Amino acid sequence: MRFKIFKKKDPQVFKLFIESARVVIRGGDILKNVVDDYRDLDLKMAKLTAMEHEGDRIIQDLVRKLDSSYVLPLDREDAFQVVQKLATTLDYITGIIDRMILYKAEAPNKKVKEMVDILIESLHLQEKAFNLLDNLNKNKKEILDICDTIRQLERKQDHNYRNGLADLFENEEDPVKIIKWKEVYEHIEIAQDYVEDVAELIRNICLKYS
Repeated sequence: MRFKIFKKKDPQVFKLFIESARVVIRGGDILKNVVDDYRDLDLKMAKLTAMEHEGDRIIQDLVRKLDSSYVLPLDREDAFQVVQKLATTLDYITGIIDRMILYKAEAPNKKVKEMVDILIESLHLQEKAFNLLDNLNKNKKEILDICDTIRQLERKQDHNYRNGLADLFENEEDPVKIIKWKEVYEHIEIAQDYVEDVAELIRNICLKYS
């Protein structure tokens, strides 16, 4: 992959961004599979944990790259924040499944599935934005449009989160189930917040370096 606007600078940083985004996408796909097919949770959790380790490796590679590269395509702080937030997103995705297993929760309801679908859509848009950084000057408008769409999806997610909690407290009589699913809702919402945080960082990078 060529990074036209960053020639003579180390392109590996952006490759690490893309690697991180793809790991998070794979984690999101496992989560999607869990809510659609609520079986073999331990096996799916093991796969997701392996992806977390891969995400940790990418962060370590990035830190080494930041320490060793004299010329970088962007500020070290910007680079580290992006990958750190991607890793945290994956942590919360793992936490969603972890709580389902830990609490022995029943199969996810329609609201959980809707929230996961929004999260997955946002993750795919995020990956697309990273790939467009290949040619920032050419792709600037599309990148900014993607970031705006992610922001809109976060607002939609926030609406679903609030409605989901309201419905949970109004219609669920078992307080234990309320506690279980409240934490699942919260983890999906927080994961979505981190996706928006990454989108905001991408937006800032786009404006700063174009």
